[in-house]
Amino acid sequence: MRKPRIFVASSAESLPIAEAVNVNLDHEFEVTIWKNGTFKLSSSTIDDLVDKSSAVDFALFIFAADDIVSIRNSKKHVVRDNVIFEMGLFVGAIGKSRSFILKPRDVEMHLPTDLLGVTPADYDSNRSDNDFVSATNRACSLIKSEVNQLGLINHASLSETKRLIANPASYQLKEFDFRVLSACLKSHTEKPSGLEFHEINNCLRGLDSSLIHISLIKSERMGFISKSIETDDFKGNDYYTYTITEIGVDTLLENEDALKPKEVSFDFDDDIPF
Repeated sequence: MRKPRIFVASSAESLPIAEAVNVNLDHEFEVTIWKNGTFKLSSSTIDDLVDKSSAVDFALFIFAADDIVSIRNSKKHVVRDNVIFEMGLFVGAIGKSRSFILKPRDVEMHLPTDLLGVTPADYDSNRSDNDFVSATNRACSLIKSEVNQLGLINHASLSETKRLIANPASYQLKEFDFRVLSACLKSHTEKPSGLEFHEINNCLRGLDSSLIHISLIKSERMGFISKSIETDDFKGNDYYTYTITEIGVDTLLENEDALKPKEVSFDFDDDIPF
């Protein structure tokens, strides 16, 4: 089994911290620091970042008070723009639960509002001995704990029907949603090209079609079904087809009881007067 791959991004001024993190994680991780091996002369920075984001399991962003800006007539310490950009790219690719922040403990920084509520790990940046390896040891231990819980991403097996949903919607599936999702199972066992809405609707006769539409949208946003556009061969009209994903199949297998018909209770009173 391979080691977890982690991308470490920082400004040039924070490279000593990135290198200290590398020392702490080196034995258990494949660490890539943005200056070392990520960018190639033949391609653009953004293209290389996109490629890297699809190959790693985790990412760590080292925040430092690199710049000072004026916000509403007040001077604020802020993180370098490129680090914020890189974090946004990786959060979109692998999810916020796999993207970590490391910041100096004793510096107040103005963070983008999108990051408010995210609790970063911190380190002592004012050690008298400048031993950043020791200073970042605790933060790296916390990262290792999170990595052990989340595990690796099997990028090789991700496909259109089993793709990584980086930040899935957190809706709650109801009994009705399980019935709609189960109606899409034919796309896994009989029709790999997908099912049209009227085919799904026919499997659920008697149910409100508007509720079926809502349920399909919910399942798509949660990654349980995928939707594609097809073109009618005769009339040339476009239409949607729906295909259950491997994640959707797994969800049904884990919730088979929700698909069983409810037992009818016949509670007769033995003391019926005649």
